[in-house]
Amino acid sequence: MSILKKTMIVLTEGGKKSGFGHITRCVSICNEFNKKGFKINFIVYGDHSIKNTLNNFKFSVTNCIGDFYKDELAIKNSLVVLIDSIKISKVDILKILSLNNNVIHIDDEKQYNIVNNGFILDWTINRFKKSTVSHASKNVTYLTGSKYIPLRKEFYNSPKYVVNNTVKKVLLTFGGSDVRNITPKILGFLVDNYTNIEKKVIIGSSCKNIENIKKISDKNTSIVIGASAESMARSMYDSDVAIASGGQTLYELAKIGVPTIAIILVDNAVDDTIGWESVGFLKNIGWVDDKNLLKNLSNEFFLLQDEKERKKMSKAGTSSVQGNGAKLIADEVMRKISGIV
Repeated sequence: MSILKKTMIVLTEGGKKSGFGHITRCVSICNEFNKKGFKINFIVYGDHSIKNTLNNFKFSVTNCIGDFYKDELAIKNSLVVLIDSIKISKVDILKILSLNNNVIHIDDEKQYNIVNNGFILDWTINRFKKSTVSHASKNVTYLTGSKYIPLRKEFYNSPKYVVNNTVKKVLLTFGGSDVRNITPKILGFLVDNYTNIEKKVIIGSSCKNIENIKKISDKNTSIVIGASAESMARSMYDSDVAIASGGQTLYELAKIGVPTIAIILVDNAVDDTIGWESVGFLKNIGWVDDKNLLKNLSNEFFLLQDEKERKKMSKAGTSSVQGNGAKLIADEVMRKISGIV
């Protein structure tokens, strides 16, 4: 295979409104393909707040999801096309598949029945076997299960996490933009009921409620705005309990082994949250708009004062994530399409 032909185009979404989870996981995958000599170009449905996240890659921004297919020539001339979008239409996915390149579809919405060639990538916890896929196609390679989670490199080789005797430090993180504005509510609960516990809040610069969060904070609250991956990893290691949401963050917390209380903010976080609950890594206290949310939080936070319970949860997390999922993805794809790694 010529080096000139090693090109990948990434069709994804992210920004102030939708957060940065899709982009960061694509970056993790692309870093591994980059090591194999690939030139990579992102087309992102979103806004230019993604710039810092993609500073090592060529990218363009579109404000119309239909524009993913606009540059048909660029897609057609790419050896690999990575699709990571919950907004892209089935029609556009089929159009891209018809161009006969090697498509990797990160399938958050379980659209297995429309993909008839290429690769399906779904690292949802507990989704291990091809038999779990409805309408499986013999022309599709299914990369499923948590071993394929493309963590950021800062989470690859995790030192052993220590479960302390008592809960002294709590981490709050609900995505870069906190789209449901849940941080003030949860922080307020902790400030009112656990004055002596250190509370670290990690939010993105695109969050619209930073000043409100600062007003609610007490002397034991610290706020980190726009944490780097290295800073996020350090903050997780330094926490006894995390209160969090989302998909990617839960996998990072599991890799380190931080006992976690999870809140569901969006539909596409349901499977991840329930999956991690089923293996015993986290306590799922329900949807963000549940009228009993704070009551559920109070009950679970009290139970997590028990060191044995936290040790059990920590072990359940670390035993379910390898850490090098992005490399596994790149290796599997290259084996399939060219017979080399």
